[in-house]
Amino acid sequence: MKYLFKNFSVLLKLILVCTATKILGLPNGAPGKSCYDLAPVHPGINAQGSYPPYEIRAVAGQGRIRLTLGSPQGLAFQGFIINARDVETGEFVGEFVDLPKDIQAIECTPGMNNTLTHKNKVEKRNLEVFWTPPENYEGTVIFNSTFLQDYATYWVGVESPAITVLRDSIQVMTTAPPPTTERTSTPPYYELDTQQSTESTKRHPIYEGCGTTKNCFGSTDECIATGTCNAAVTVEVKGETYSFELFGLDSKFVAVGLSEDNKMGEDSVVECVDENGRVDIHMSWNKGKSNSRIAPMSGLSPVNRSIVNGALYCKFTREKTTLVEGREFDLVNGAYCLLLASGSQLKPNGVGYHNLVYRASDKPTKLADIREIVASSDLLIRIHGALMIASWIGTASIGMLMARYYKQTWLRSPMCGKDQWFVWHRFFMVLTWSMTIAACVIIFVELGTWSSETIHASLGLATTILAFVQPFMAALRPHPGTPRRPLFNWSHWFIGNAAHICAIIALFFAVRLNKAKLPDWVDWILTAYVVFHVLTHIVLSFAGCASDRQDNQSINAFPMKDMHVRGSIGHADLKRDAPVSFFFFYYYFSPFQIL
Repeated sequence: MKYLFKNFSVLLKLILVCTATKILGLPNGAPGKSCYDLAPVHPGINAQGSYPPYEIRAVAGQGRIRLTLGSPQGLAFQGFIINARDVETGEFVGEFVDLPKDIQAIECTPGMNNTLTHKNKVEKRNLEVFWTPPENYEGTVIFNSTFLQDYATYWVGVESPAITVLRDSIQVMTTAPPPTTERTSTPPYYELDTQQSTESTKRHPIYEGCGTTKNCFGSTDECIATGTCNAAVTVEVKGETYSFELFGLDSKFVAVGLSEDNKMGEDSVVECVDENGRVDIHMSWNKGKSNSRIAPMSGLSPVNRSIVNGALYCKFTREKTTLVEGREFDLVNGAYCLLLASGSQLKPNGVGYHNLVYRASDKPTKLADIREIVASSDLLIRIHGALMIASWIGTASIGMLMARYYKQTWLRSPMCGKDQWFVWHRFFMVLTWSMTIAACVIIFVELGTWSSETIHASLGLATTILAFVQPFMAALRPHPGTPRRPLFNWSHWFIGNAAHICAIIALFFAVRLNKAKLPDWVDWILTAYVVFHVLTHIVLSFAGCASDRQDNQSINAFPMKDMHVRGSIGHADLKRDAPVSFFFFYYYFSPFQIL
């Protein structure tokens, strides 16, 4: 009986050990038979069907790949298994080297440490491992893995970005493929339900965690919430690591600058650039409105970069303290504005003008403080635009037409001892002059310097200068009938029309400025105005010719002629309006009243 009891106790211990092994879920790592399906030995427990909270980040450098296994939300995991497969053949590729103490290798191919797993169930975060390709290998590999949060919760088929290996370089080419993609070279994927799959196709992964685990800043106020930004930047802080993501649609570059204010100048910039299909990350420096590349990239570590269906994407980490162009950027203790920009053109060894998106956050803030980031106010830019539109589409157009076609109208009802055409012409042109000067001052206050958008800015400056000299020229005009009067008439006419033309062309170029935030259909409104203004000139010119035919002495409808000295007491034109002068009034002013 004693012998039987002893054997029973041994049997009981053996059963308990086996049961404990099952309960612990192989705490010493995955078995060798998990090489191919990456499935844990957890009877009765299936893999999770939800989107995995873990990811594999890959960085290429010095002939090997550094992999970081972790969670964007900072979640821990107890176990894992990972290996690399060639996407064409499905065979195991390469070896893992310099293993950490809590990790062990599995020889899925004899003599090759081509698979890794855990040694214990101690919680792990941001685990780093290194992988080297075979000698002379060229191809594309994907790292496939399983993450175990605990015994009953695990995800199978979590993939890394695709990595292209050449004999002289290693390049991380694309983001991780969607988990529902069928691929014969890797184990089966877990399935997403329909709602999750549809949602994942609508929103880029960059928006995940915005406002909860990371700061996000986009091209418009609403685009972060809706996932529809043309450009966006995110900042996530994990311990002492600052992780940045850049995203741009249909652009050649997207960049983020760290600035002590919300203006360009003395800013540290990182660019994500599409150079003929090759995506690169560069560091640059804003000096005033100019930008220049910096090499090497001090304190910057690329993590991922891709361009898929026109979506340019880069991810990189930045050290908490960096020295750029002699200036220290302390991300822990310093507060910075985010400058977001994207453009459609590149320059040699640099980026072009940010013609697609340019936004600056409203105030400096610590990047670790999660908050809603809003853009700085564009009130002054809007006031500038409103003043220029009101002056050159409104008051300037009316004032110039008054001087050209209304000299023989309302002669019997002068105003303040002056002909009405002259009073109204002077009134509208003084308004034009005042609004133009005010708009110029406002935009210089807003920008703080000369604009780098040379076409619109140059035409605007030319308009302002030409408009500025007009009232001083008018104050020095010679009397009618004097020899220099025709010279004044032509000069005054030429400068006024040149200013008007420059202003209208500048308005067309303003529509293309991202700062103006104007829809493309504004071009049609400007075009309609030009057509209407030209037609007005044509009709009123014909009306002037008809007036001259009816009264040969009424030749004074055009400003260049000054055939008579209007100071002469006996001149008949002083006392009566030109024939059909009423037509001038109704034709021009009635449409403007309707508009």
